[in-house]
Amino acid sequence: MQTYLRLSLLLTVLFSSCIYTFSGGFPSKYRNAYLESLKNESQRQDVTLNIQNYMFEEIQKDGRLNIVSKDRASLKIVPVLMDFRKHASEFTETGEVTVYSVILRAKILVIPIGDTTLILKDTIFSGSGVYNVTSENEDTGIKRAVSDLVNNFLSKLFEVRI
Repeated sequence: MQTYLRLSLLLTVLFSSCIYTFSGGFPSKYRNAYLESLKNESQRQDVTLNIQNYMFEEIQKDGRLNIVSKDRASLKIVPVLMDFRKHASEFTETGEVTVYSVILRAKILVIPIGDTTLILKDTIFSGSGVYNVTSENEDTGIKRAVSDLVNNFLSKLFEVRI
């Protein structure tokens, strides 16, 4: 019985250490990425710079990719904002808006430098963020939506086996 418990414990430790990795099957040679300027095809042109800056910050904060200059990159990331939506999601009894939701949809092309293969070429990513109008502003909702979008993008990217 004791041998069985030891074996079970050993197998549990071995399998749990193999299940999760930060990089998946994504090659380390593509870790240096150049982030192109955001192309904004949405109706909200006034948010372009903020979304671009938040994307840069979120990718850096994640740490799996190194954002570098174009000449040092092995991978190019081309973000295209396709849709920006903001809608009221909570109200007071008198009908005043208390919470807004920001929803972003983006196509993010990933192109290995020196290769013609597109990674995630037909994938659309979305992100959402909410903010309370009494204590926050739209920018807070945008930042949360970008964080969610970048997280969805990076999760999908690092699942890819090249």
